[in-house]
Amino acid sequence: MTNCQFPCRVCGQKAHGNHFGVYSCRACAAFFRRTATSKWVHKKCRNGHEEKTCICKTCRLKKCLEAGMRTEKFQYNRDAILLAETSITPSMSYFVGRPEFLLFCDPEIPTYSRFNPKIIIDVNHLISEAARLLDLGNSTPYQAENQLKKLALGFNLIKLDTENVKFYGKIGQTEFMDIIEYYFVKVSKWIMHFDGFQKLEKTVQMKILQAIWHVWSKIHKCSSTAMYRKSHHGARKMHKIIRNTVMDREKAKMDLSWMSDYPEEYVIR
Repeated sequence: MTNCQFPCRVCGQKAHGNHFGVYSCRACAAFFRRTATSKWVHKKCRNGHEEKTCICKTCRLKKCLEAGMRTEKFQYNRDAILLAETSITPSMSYFVGRPEFLLFCDPEIPTYSRFNPKIIIDVNHLISEAARLLDLGNSTPYQAENQLKKLALGFNLIKLDTENVKFYGKIGQTEFMDIIEYYFVKVSKWIMHFDGFQKLEKTVQMKILQAIWHVWSKIHKCSSTAMYRKSHHGARKMHKIIRNTVMDREKAKMDLSWMSDYPEEYVIR
């Protein structure tokens, strides 16, 4: 703390030190720092005439300037804590300039359109099956205290059987389509346990189903994987449950040629 025996040259109170070229108190120094570049520079005295006893902002700022305070004495960038420079994490989507769901197909590349034509997957039969299940309604109604417990009971229908699990030896287009169909159909059956969902129109039900089935599948994969690792002491971190089947990321063979012409190391992450 600075000890100063001089009075403030602006207000006459005890000065704290030299601020902006003038011995002044902290209050006047802070006032000048705030108002030196503000609108008060161009304002006139509120009383209509400038008096020594007037303490309006305009007169006080004028006194600061007359005492010798200067904006050239301002110091900037003195913060002790500086924000670290943000760096964008390198990723394929950032490098290519397209989102992840458009990464692995580039029709503009001649080699892609000539040797690897687009693979169109027909899901009409899957939509028809889901529509049939929605029309059929809840095949196994449950009685529960509330809707949340009823949905939990419905979730138990696809609970992982930890004692009888199989391993994926190879995952290709057939297995991928089977996984998608499995979860889409299971979500269609599970959500029918929600009474409020059954009261909606069929078109709204289908839109909701198409919007949530993939999110639901991720939740099921995570919960099933955690359950499997808890019940099997020999489970490894590379083991993941998909469609109630164990996939070993190191041992399972992945056939991704139908999905992309990019190298496998770019597709599997």
